[in-house]
Amino acid sequence: MKCLICQFENAGDAKFCQNCGQPLQRKCPNCATLNETSARFCKNCGFNLVGASPTLPTSGQTLNSNSLVSDPRLARLAAATPATLVEKMRASAHLAGERRNVTVLFADVVGSTALAEHLDPEDWTGIMNNAFERLVPAIYKYEGTIARLMGDALLAFFGAPVAHEDDPIRAVYAGLDLVAATREYASEVRERFGIDFAVRVGLNTGPVVVGEVGSDLVYEYTAMGDAVNLAARMQSAARPMSVLLAENTYRFIEPVFDVLDLGIITVKGKNDPVKTYEVITPKAQPGKIRGLAGLESPMVGREAELAALVQLSWAVHAGLGRAAIIVGEAGLGKSRLIEEWRTKVTDEEEKAQHVHGVGQESLIWAEGHCLSYGQGLAYHLLIDVLHSILGVPSTASEPETRAALQKLTSEFFGPVHLEIYPYLGHLLSLQLDQFADERVQMLDPLSLQTQYLSALRQLLSAMSKLHPLILILDDIHWADPSSIELLIKLLPLTFEAPVLFCCIARPDRDSHGWRLVSSLRETIGAGLTEITLQALSEEDSRQLIANLLEIEELPEKIRNIILLKAEGNPFFVEEVIRMLIDRRVILRKNGGWVAQKEIETVDIPDNLQGLLLARIDRLPENVKRTLRIASVIGRQFSVKVLEQVLYSQKIT
Repeated sequence: MKCLICQFENAGDAKFCQNCGQPLQRKCPNCATLNETSARFCKNCGFNLVGASPTLPTSGQTLNSNSLVSDPRLARLAAATPATLVEKMRASAHLAGERRNVTVLFADVVGSTALAEHLDPEDWTGIMNNAFERLVPAIYKYEGTIARLMGDALLAFFGAPVAHEDDPIRAVYAGLDLVAATREYASEVRERFGIDFAVRVGLNTGPVVVGEVGSDLVYEYTAMGDAVNLAARMQSAARPMSVLLAENTYRFIEPVFDVLDLGIITVKGKNDPVKTYEVITPKAQPGKIRGLAGLESPMVGREAELAALVQLSWAVHAGLGRAAIIVGEAGLGKSRLIEEWRTKVTDEEEKAQHVHGVGQESLIWAEGHCLSYGQGLAYHLLIDVLHSILGVPSTASEPETRAALQKLTSEFFGPVHLEIYPYLGHLLSLQLDQFADERVQMLDPLSLQTQYLSALRQLLSAMSKLHPLILILDDIHWADPSSIELLIKLLPLTFEAPVLFCCIARPDRDSHGWRLVSSLRETIGAGLTEITLQALSEEDSRQLIANLLEIEELPEKIRNIILLKAEGNPFFVEEVIRMLIDRRVILRKNGGWVAQKEIETVDIPDNLQGLLLARIDRLPENVKRTLRIASVIGRQFSVKVLEQVLYSQKIT
């Protein structure tokens, strides 16, 4: 313990300073009140002093669960956690000893020691407190959780205690948002204090063991290997105001972000060098997160479903409004089915035009994709649909989007486009001219929503009069309530115009988006086609494996392991094959694939762990407990055995 009089560092059990002889006192980290060294709680504010320390680790120290000390600011920030995230953390409260694969985000202020020397301690404390309050929302937005605050550093986890299937992607978005928020805050700090305030962000993906979540939302964890330390090393190696990630994270996010390959660096404490990447920006056109690069297969096992969708598109061609619902668990091929549908219809349109000279009017396809973290982002599904209609990506600049909207509304509505443009522009968060802005600002929220609805209805109706229109609404189980509310009111368009609403969802009946499914059933009636995707048969799964690897002579033992682990899920098939290739069990040789070595079993691929954990986390606590116990018993067991084990657990 450091003496508050002479600053001498004393032994932890000392009651008097070994240098100056003065009685040692403990300063409360929360209110700065001096307490006796034996005090467990602050006599002024009641802060828990047990485990608290007046010293904080620096960026050069090795990080572990013991050196990550408590900070009263963490309790204040935890109190500001969004209610939806709090609910999910509470549901994950009993995680003691559970192993999770997480993406670790470590952020630190550049040159904080030198900066603090030029300022009054109270000013520096104020700067850091304000910084954390500005930066932490970037973590919460993507449902990451704050593990520790450490002086001028922040440690966050994506994947524990709340898991998502895309935690590495969420972590990178959070890192970019964190840097953007720092740029805005840095200008304020520079203007007031005359210093340059900047952060560095490091990311790494690896395993941790999560402890129970406390009533204050603070949880303990144990890092396995170097998951946390490597994230800290990435932060130390990053340029100011940048996000640097290790290869462990890069392989999950490569299709979504443009990065700069910085090559390999030597990392203290690791024998092998680490390949690193600096994140530049999200890609204008993200690639496929799923699938095997360089390996393709024709779609198998979905012929009837594809035929039903093609039949629907011809009905819309004939001037009829229709709707479709495609429901299936993750990885069963919903997106692939849509891709094949669109390709087949486009090919048939081109053939008809080639044979007859003038064919039917080509369909207009517009797509809106829900974000996994988008339930709290108002109108994010409709905004994505609008970007698709405009033909500009969501990453397009504000002037580019504004010009596209002005062009579109002028073409469809001519002189009266000002009845439409201001409201769609406001929905897209565009900078409006004075006239348009005044029309929007005079409206209350309910009236503004009514104008959104009217503008969208007129736009879709006008477009469908020129060309039949198909609207693909993907992943609506993640949709925001505001988008669903307006879409439900747009469904009657199918009775008036050749418009097809196609909703794609997982069977999550408790989600906001499922209201749209229910409304489609109630509203559309006979004009609705429902498709439920099932797992592939064993024959189709075997065909998929043969197509991907272009071989029939794959050893039966390896083929059976893939089939057993994938259980008819096409995405699972691909990921198990990817893992076998990464582990060099299967090698490309002489233009084909050969089995390099024997295997008895395979683990669950990393890409699947987050997806499965996210699904498990949504289960009620008693169901999760039963699932954990059942997993220990084995893959197959009698219900009676499970009942006996559950009963014995309850007794003890």
